[in-house]
Amino acid sequence: MKHLWYCVVILVLWAASVFGQDLTVPTLKASGKYLNEFIAADSAVAKTGTRTYILQRDSIYYVNAVIRNIGWTLRIKAGTKGYYKPTIFLSTPTGSAQNPEEMFNVNGDIYLQNILVGGYNELTPAFISAINSALIWTAVENCTIAVDSCIFTNVGQAAIRTVSAPRVVKVTNCVFANMGYGGNYDPGNGRPIDLRNGSCDSLVVVNNTFVNNIDRVIRHYASTAAIKYFMFDHNTVINNYAFHGMFAFGIMGDKGIITNNLFVNPFTLGVDTDAVRQAEFIDSGEKDRFGQPRMTWINSVPNTTTQWTIRNNYYTVSTVEQNWYTRNTAAGVTGEGTPLTWHINSKIADSVNAFKKVSVTLTNSPEIGTAFMDWYRSPTGANKTKVFSSWKMANDINRVSFVYLTDSLNCKYPTSASIYTAADGGKPVGALTWWNMALTAVEKVGNQGVPETFTLNQNYPNPFNPSTTLQYTISKSSHVVLEVFNVLGQSVARLVDEPLATGTYKTTFNASSLSSGVYLYRLTAGDYVQTLKMVLMK
Repeated sequence: MKHLWYCVVILVLWAASVFGQDLTVPTLKASGKYLNEFIAADSAVAKTGTRTYILQRDSIYYVNAVIRNIGWTLRIKAGTKGYYKPTIFLSTPTGSAQNPEEMFNVNGDIYLQNILVGGYNELTPAFISAINSALIWTAVENCTIAVDSCIFTNVGQAAIRTVSAPRVVKVTNCVFANMGYGGNYDPGNGRPIDLRNGSCDSLVVVNNTFVNNIDRVIRHYASTAAIKYFMFDHNTVINNYAFHGMFAFGIMGDKGIITNNLFVNPFTLGVDTDAVRQAEFIDSGEKDRFGQPRMTWINSVPNTTTQWTIRNNYYTVSTVEQNWYTRNTAAGVTGEGTPLTWHINSKIADSVNAFKKVSVTLTNSPEIGTAFMDWYRSPTGANKTKVFSSWKMANDINRVSFVYLTDSLNCKYPTSASIYTAADGGKPVGALTWWNMALTAVEKVGNQGVPETFTLNQNYPNPFNPSTTLQYTISKSSHVVLEVFNVLGQSVARLVDEPLATGTYKTTFNASSLSSGVYLYRLTAGDYVQTLKMVLMK
């Protein structure tokens, strides 16, 4: 059995150990080379594991053939000068009749940070017909895919697709938009993350925004192996049409965490008596009142071992969406439906409050594309079948441009809203990037051999204002919880809640939103529990 490597949930700022020797990449206009050609010419150096490709901000790059990293680690990130993220289009500058199937064919680890990746050249809109099927694709085992602070837009099937057994898929602080395209792909496509049916040691999706996705946010339907550790925390999901659902987890392993998320117009196509859509809701084994697979937002294969943590999730339905539901009630649409299967309901402490409906409006986000929804149901359109032959651009999903995603999308909501302080630690629900809030960082401290005991050290500095560092040692791979309490015993911050391998770790605690006083911090790792005091002095 391959080593179970649990990734760390962080606001990713990769250090030199991840991003190696920098090499600034010129644009096609400056060098005459596509990005794939530049990387291929440098592959001998890249294979040493020391290369990081730096893309210039305020610039556009083009890819006209698949980028492959066979046995070496590919690292690409934005430079520091300029404002806009470097943009990579999978297309020639003037478009092409057919783009490559994917931009990155991963045959080793891949790390991307602070770049915008598009599946066709938006500067030549007519060439949307050349949209590609995937942006990141891999069929190799034991690889790591880690993307941070990126924008992924316009793809036919999936932005990240694995067809084997990745070790880690880690997605933090990103935006995924316009997943799916009715001109070339049937509505069963259009997913940010598609693990297909293989295993994954760790899938961590934290602090992201998902906009206009036709199918599932995560697909692991009809799987043959487990997602061993899963976390979906502090994400904002807008207009998830949910053709075959929103989360299809298939076989699950030790841990499933769904916390502090905001869903705007979830399950947009609604719960329906639609055999075509229901065909991929079979993993739970549950049936609706007609004896067909039951539609729920979250679907998984029942088991007795997965520990589910589901709390502090909120959702809202816009007036446009509700009016569409009402308009189609007589045809069998019964609204946004139910988040959880009966099985998962039975596995969590408070299923009633795991998802709460609220009324809240985002500052600037796209409304749902009812034209697409009407086309799917219309007898003169798809007629509730998985086709794309009769689809027209007038039936699109309210597709937004890369300029909109960069300049205009704003997923804040009023600070007076109840959900502004409803997440763990009194933080806002949904992606914290919109509030310029950082997530807690967990960092492994060097390679100090195998520790003999569990320990929790005194924080430093102490007293502190407003940040302090907590260091602790794990002598046996364990599920670790590091939590901060006030003197009344109320939790004010959960800094760590994940499996960690043996080693010494440090975590930074920022108490800028708290009042001066004495606080307690408690480490729980398996049977080990230790609590210490610290003083915040402002």
